[in-house]
Amino acid sequence: MQINSAKLIVEILDETTGELITREATLGDFKEVTKKTTTTRTKKPKDDGDPTPKITLLESKWQMNNACIELTKFDPEQKLDIKFEKKGKTTTPVLCEDEKAGNRLTKTFTVSCRGSKHDNLAEFGTVFEVIPYEGKEGYFKLIGDAPQKEDDIIEVPEEIEDPDDIVDDDTQDIEDFELEL
Repeated sequence: MQINSAKLIVEILDETTGELITREATLGDFKEVTKKTTTTRTKKPKDDGDPTPKITLLESKWQMNNACIELTKFDPEQKLDIKFEKKGKTTTPVLCEDEKAGNRLTKTFTVSCRGSKHDNLAEFGTVFEVIPYEGKEGYFKLIGDAPQKEDDIIEVPEEIEDPDDIVDDDTQDIEDFELEL
């Protein structure tokens, strides 16, 4: 529809005289105005062809691959955080939504990760496989590519025949210990 001109009629009641005053105005030469619409697009990372959901730790952020985006179903603008769950001597990074402490997921599916948070995560690797956390919807375990530290590896013999075989050389037998009062 195109409008070339319009006529405006205004009726005003003068309360002091009670007279109805009519005013007319003609407006013309309207130009058609088109409103530019903007759309918000989410830019998924290039498809790496890897069907395994992964997160890659970069210099100051981490990024999800397409398989991870499909698995987690997180949307841009959500606040995400990586927490560290400790069970016994094992620590596991866990990805989850956290409105208070998390950082915003961008349209390119990256999340800011700097300082100690970056350093703590880097101890586990730079590429992490994302696995759903069993029994906790919206939580995902991150399995890093860093090798396990030798300090964390405990060698356990297959079969212990004599408990005295386990005693370290640095320890003393209880019989050799004298109590001084």
